[in-house]
Amino acid sequence: MPLFERFTKDLSEAALYLSNTFKNGFKTKTMLCYPHFPSRGSTIYKIAKILGYNVTNKPSRSFNHVVYWEYLTFREEFALMDKLSAEFEVVNLHNRDISKERVDRIHQEIFGYNTRIDPTQYQGKAVRKSDINAIHNYAVIECPIVETQTGDFYQILINNEVENGTRVEDIRVPVIKGTLDFVYLKHRDIKVRFKNPIYCKPTPIEKLLSQDEIDLLNQFIERFQLDYGEMDVLRNRDDGKIYVIDVNNTPQGPPSGITPKDAEWALNKMAQTYAQRFHLA
Repeated sequence: MPLFERFTKDLSEAALYLSNTFKNGFKTKTMLCYPHFPSRGSTIYKIAKILGYNVTNKPSRSFNHVVYWEYLTFREEFALMDKLSAEFEVVNLHNRDISKERVDRIHQEIFGYNTRIDPTQYQGKAVRKSDINAIHNYAVIECPIVETQTGDFYQILINNEVENGTRVEDIRVPVIKGTLDFVYLKHRDIKVRFKNPIYCKPTPIEKLLSQDEIDLLNQFIERFQLDYGEMDVLRNRDDGKIYVIDVNNTPQGPPSGITPKDAEWALNKMAQTYAQRFHLA
C-alpha cells in the first residue's frame, strides 16, 4: 500500500478508535483480524462498526475478539491463531482451504451428489473456473475438450434460469455459526451470467429452501469448519436440487444490486446475530 494511503487509513482508524472508545463509556472493544486488515467493503468491518468494535490486525494491541482473516484460498499464517485459541474463540480457526475442489468434495459427502466433471469425457455445456478463490475467470465451454488447464476446475452448467431465460438466479447464504433466517436472492442478466447481480433482495430463508435443505447446508457448514462467511447456492431447474458452488470466508457485502435500505437492514441483522452467537458484549 502506498505510504500516503497507509497514513490516511491509519489516521481514519485512529479517529474511529477514539469515537468508539467515547461511545463505549471509555472502554475499548477491539476485534483482531489477522493477518490481513479487512477492507472497508468487507462485511466483518461493517459489523464491527455497528457493534462499536475497533478493528486491528496488530496482535501487539489489546483486543477482545479474534477473527482469522487471511485473503488466501489455502491459508498459511495460522500459527498465531492456534496460539491465541488457548485464550480466545478464534473465528474460522480451522477454515484453511476454500478451494472449489474442497467445496465439491464435501458437497458430495453431505448431499450425495456433486458438480465436478471430467471435461475430456463429459458431453454438453460446462463451466470452467479457477480453483483459487476470487479469480473471476468463469467461462461456459462445450465438452468434451482435448485437454485441461492446470489450476482450473470444471463443473456442470447448472440450469438456474428464471424470467423466461433472461436471468439466472443465485442464493447467497450468510453464515454466522450456521445459517441465518434470511438469504440474499440475486438475479443476473443471463448475457453476463458471471457478472455483478442486477437485483438483490434479502429474503426469508424458508421461502427459497426447504427445512431438509437448510439442515443439509448446516451440516455442510459444520463439516467445512466455516464459522463465519458466505456460500453461493444454485437451484438446478432440471433436477430441483441445490448446489453449493462457492464458499467465501472473507466476504464483501452486502452484494451489489441491493437497495440502501435493504443493505442497512441486512447488516444490522448480521451484526445482531454475530454478537449473539459469538457472545460479544
